Amino acid sequence: MRPGPGTDVHHLRPEDVTVNSDRGNLDFDNGGSAVNQCSDCWRDGDSFEPRDSVKGDVARMIFYMAVRYEGGDGFANLEPNESVNNNTAPYIGMLSVLKAWSAGDPPDAFEKRRNERIHAQWQHNRNPFIDHPEWVTSIWP
Repeated sequence: MRPGPGTDVHHLRPEDVTVNSDRGNLDFDNGGSAVNQCSDCWRDGDSFEPRDSVKGDVARMIFYMAVRYEGGDGFANLEPNESVNNNTAPYIGMLSVLKAWSAGDPPDAFEKRRNERIHAQWQHNRNPFIDHPEWVTSIWP
């Protein structure tokens, strides 16, 4: 069996262990109370909001995962939807919010460099939503 979503470099990013633990399996959405050790992060009982500077990055990572992992290969079908409180179901977050985050925080030089490095040095594939952020609304109108 080939490696799956848990080892896909497009999906993995370094994060503070405490912040990652605070997020847990919460879906991505706006709002909540401030998160310890993360300036500009928010959470409530069913959702997590990352800091503004990475919201688009997070959204494009989720969009990549949604088109890359369709469920026919033994791994979960990873899709955003329009609800929170999905628990461990692979729905990840609010589609409308993720679309807004992607539009509001377009790919920057760091994200483009990272995409190129993943392609050239490790996985030999790209996150198309970094190269073409406009494709988000083509796939999810």
